[in-house]
Amino acid sequence: MKLFKKTLVLALASGAMLFMGTGCNDYIDIDVENTLAVDEIDYTIADDMYKPVIGCYGRMRSTGIHWALGMLWSGRDDDMCSGRTNDQADALKFGYHGGYQNPTVFWSVPLMWTNMYNIIFDCNSNLATLDRFGENLTPGTADHNKYLSYIGEIKTIRAWAYYHLATFFGPCVIYASSDQTSFRRSTVEKVYDYIIADLESAIPFMEAKRPNQMEHMGAYTKYTAEALAARVALLKGDYAKVKDFTDDIINNGGFSLYSDYYQLFKIPGKLCDESLMEVQVSDFGNAMGDYIGIDQWFNYQGASVKDLVNNKSTAGWLFMRYHPAFLQWADDRGETVRRETSFLVAGEYTREQYIINGTPPKRDADGRLNVEAATSADIPQIYNGKAYLPINQMTGTATTWGRNNNVRVIRYAEVLLMNAEAKVRLGQNGDAPFNEVRQRAEMPRITNVTVDDILDERRMELCSEWGLRYTDLCRTGLAKSVLGKYGWTESKRFVDIPSSHVLTTPELAEDPI
Repeated sequence: MKLFKKTLVLALASGAMLFMGTGCNDYIDIDVENTLAVDEIDYTIADDMYKPVIGCYGRMRSTGIHWALGMLWSGRDDDMCSGRTNDQADALKFGYHGGYQNPTVFWSVPLMWTNMYNIIFDCNSNLATLDRFGENLTPGTADHNKYLSYIGEIKTIRAWAYYHLATFFGPCVIYASSDQTSFRRSTVEKVYDYIIADLESAIPFMEAKRPNQMEHMGAYTKYTAEALAARVALLKGDYAKVKDFTDDIINNGGFSLYSDYYQLFKIPGKLCDESLMEVQVSDFGNAMGDYIGIDQWFNYQGASVKDLVNNKSTAGWLFMRYHPAFLQWADDRGETVRRETSFLVAGEYTREQYIINGTPPKRDADGRLNVEAATSADIPQIYNGKAYLPINQMTGTATTWGRNNNVRVIRYAEVLLMNAEAKVRLGQNGDAPFNEVRQRAEMPRITNVTVDDILDERRMELCSEWGLRYTDLCRTGLAKSVLGKYGWTESKRFVDIPSSHVLTTPELAEDPI
């Protein structure tokens, strides 16, 4: 076995493992420590067939939703940075503060590579395990149909990992089999093509439901896979595919925008009809004790918030801060609904009348935000409100930032905006899906929308979500003009493969094919 595999899948005991439960039917209740060797499984028992799928969801939650990865995903555009200069300061080097230096020795870069491949490795292994169940099933039966649908769920999780590898590192290894001996990287285009083809092979057999309609509540469906495939097709500029995927979701999925944008990202919005992909957590209704969570995903983004009436506080790590120019841009647009939800500004109050602690961002004599302050050592305290969970929505006496909240990954609003862009680029009218998003935000209707209108809408609607602003700038060619003044160049679009991995597998340094 080559050293690459050992480096790639650090700390995995074996790919031939299943994640087992403790008697509860909801797959989010399965923690990664509970495993059962494949040799102990009876593959003729169809009722056990979902366990390999559970393992992949568990791996995505425990490995994929890591705070340090989010810090890099969302810190590379012109609107947001990792925020702190006294801790993890090297993270600032990946964005506008550091001139897009992309230091590969920063500890979260190898973590990004390893964690995504851990997910891929587990998905490959659990697909093989699932196939052993499939060998005992009769095609056309209900159990065989479930087997085919379960394959799609795993492939969707695997595609999500490849998406992040390709958008962060660019050329990467398509790790198709545990028996693989060649680890030459593939070009970005080939990775994109692989993702789409793999999803297309699964989509016809997946359930045509919303995740909140699934037997395993929140499980990924045909429409989840289509939305992810559309996201990749958008990067390729294949607008016909984007339109086809998103048309099917819009016309047949039964999705709708959650009416209250403020609550969308909080407990009331968990697994609502807008959700196509979430990573689920649970505290089982207890403020202490058992908790199926997602590392420090919400905590690292958290501000310091205090309920002055009840003298209760919740404080995060103060990362992920917006550039004041972006907040001023939102205010100039007349944003109100999304302004309240997306920004936590030091010195202001939340809807619950909690104070956001900290020093308010500097303003000029005319009251406008001082955008130059964002380039100083004192980064303005304008935090990501989409990670905010009010104290009064936490369980009992819990005060941990974001506890018991799901991580939103893909929303119907993004599908509508992808559909609008695909239509406009294909010479069609994209007003209807575009204005559906604006209507919820209480923004005025626009007719004959342009690509620029849509990109602005994506910038506002999807801010802080999964590095989408950065990928938008890169795929449209706008990065040169928008980020170039900060030192970005096309050669810095992707982050280099971690040097530690190249040392163990020199093949990774070869030109991609």
